[in-house]
Amino acid sequence: MQEDMNLSLVKMISTNGIEEQCSNISNWLNQQYHLDGIGFFLKEGESAQTHFFTERVTERVSKDVVQNLEDMLLKLNQTDETQQEVLFFAQKQEKFVTFSPGEHSGSLKPMGLTIPLGVLGHSVGTLALIADPATIQNFSTQTPAKLSFMPIISGLLDNAMFHELKDNKIRMLNLYQTVSSSLSYIGDLQELLTTIISIVTSELLCEECSVLLYDEHAGRALRDRTTQVVNDVQSDPDFYGNIDKEHAFKTKSILAAPLMSGDELVGVINALNKVENKLFDKEDDQILSAIADEVAMAVKNARLFDFVVESYCKIKQGANSCKGCKRPLKSWTPCVR
Repeated sequence: MQEDMNLSLVKMISTNGIEEQCSNISNWLNQQYHLDGIGFFLKEGESAQTHFFTERVTERVSKDVVQNLEDMLLKLNQTDETQQEVLFFAQKQEKFVTFSPGEHSGSLKPMGLTIPLGVLGHSVGTLALIADPATIQNFSTQTPAKLSFMPIISGLLDNAMFHELKDNKIRMLNLYQTVSSSLSYIGDLQELLTTIISIVTSELLCEECSVLLYDEHAGRALRDRTTQVVNDVQSDPDFYGNIDKEHAFKTKSILAAPLMSGDELVGVINALNKVENKLFDKEDDQILSAIADEVAMAVKNARLFDFVVESYCKIKQGANSCKGCKRPLKSWTPCVR
């Protein structure tokens, strides 16, 4: 048993990803205590981003419990104050209620307990353990011995969040540089849009991408000037399905970001249908939002470029001379006929 524990600790120490680390810790906890379910609610101090991870160990834990567990853990972590004590929780009218181990709970039998996670005085989040009432009561009577592993788990999770945050920053910086360099030398609007679509579908792993230029009937993303994540478009009242019919395409999910240059509305960029029927998440939102600023400026410049060239040609060669014109070497120099 001690050898297995040491091997598990070595594996956990060498793990940097948050989800993988939660899975490792869940497996280790279940080996030690034979739990029915485990939940983690983690919050990054610097970015305020949250992570929720659950593991259903036995069939005793229904799928509905997972959603209730997330709601309960979110409520516990809504304040800036660090949760100081271990709490019991029980199900009451399809919701979880929490109470202290010494508090009278009436007829409610505890089905789990929440344990604060913290490192050096700052909160990392909360761990929830679900088990039979006897196991939960055993935890409450032997809390110091049973929870001696918590500083280690808190440190491992804090380290995983630190590394994932660092990796995400590096990825976003590289993405920003790639997008900026890819779009800075493109003057032709159609070529620009093609490049944008290629970048978005590659980075977000989605089936399609579209760029809609601004008109007076703007969609919700542009109207509210915020990114919109809709993972079930068929139930969204604002979804416009005629485009799907026109192009024989079925939109399942949309991530839409407004394109704005300062206060000027440029359009909307849409990522459509995450591959393998997955859902768009917060990381996808951050990526598209970062791309949107560069795209908006590039589109604005390309449209201005087209306008200047067309106006020049009309002045020099007549109102109808520019139809079908191509600029030499895609330069800023208008064509000469």
